Amino acid sequence: MVIENVKANIPKLDICARKSDAHNAPVPRRISDVHYHDELEFLPVFSGSFLCRVDGVEYIAKAGEIIFINAGVPHETYAIEEGTVTALVQFRESNYINLEIRKIIKYSIRLLNLDSTPVRILNSKELFSLIEEILTECEEKKNAYEIIVRSLILKVIGLLYRNNILSDGEQVFSTAAVQKILPAMTYINENYSENIDLSDISSMLGFDRSYFCRIFKLATGATFTEYLNFVRICKAEKKLSSTDESILDISSSVGFSSVAYFNRIFKKYKNCSPSVYRATKYCKNM
Repeated sequence: MVIENVKANIPKLDICARKSDAHNAPVPRRISDVHYHDELEFLPVFSGSFLCRVDGVEYIAKAGEIIFINAGVPHETYAIEEGTVTALVQFRESNYINLEIRKIIKYSIRLLNLDSTPVRILNSKELFSLIEEILTECEEKKNAYEIIVRSLILKVIGLLYRNNILSDGEQVFSTAAVQKILPAMTYINENYSENIDLSDISSMLGFDRSYFCRIFKLATGATFTEYLNFVRICKAEKKLSSTDESILDISSSVGFSSVAYFNRIFKKYKNCSPSVYRATKYCKNM
């Protein structure tokens, strides 16, 4: 499995958008090996048939449909009909949604979307038209096209939320609960490498342990330990891709007392071991 380094071809927008030629080679023809990335991916099919395989399950889209692949989902793709014409649009949702509440619960949003729909075949004329407009604007690069593309991407994201394809944290999490435990979340984000004790952090907020656990789950959608571990894994990702530190040193530097436990938790969230992750030389900044 390869962790794809998605290279934006529209730098100001941090988006990859490109059309493809017709796949006229003998079919089925593999277009991409098994890989995954942190960007949302849209594969509109203009003619023919296109297949996406995820964990042995096949999703086939025909002309007028879009294959939507969620972030972090290992997948491979094939053209399965002569004359198949597709395109690709990839972008990170977090680069376009910067509301204050999302900044506060950014790790919770990522945790929540781990369980979101991995792949969907979307048969929506409205969404297909939006993706087509994005491709056209990125290709023609007319005056102020960046503004137009940004507005189109926001509308695409809005439609994904409205149709429950993505989980909207603002609807799931309690803003009041977030405000109550915000100091704890801030503390974890800044001191993840330290030995953070549940009793100490609940006392810091003046809450008893059971009340803190209840409010924390309401605010983040995760237990205290799940949230802390996930933050540490996110920090480890960056170190794995941008430093030459050993996995043992990285494990220790992000707060894990055991490299075996670090490996287990990393694989739980990233679907591969830290060594495999690093071997792909994934260098996209987080």
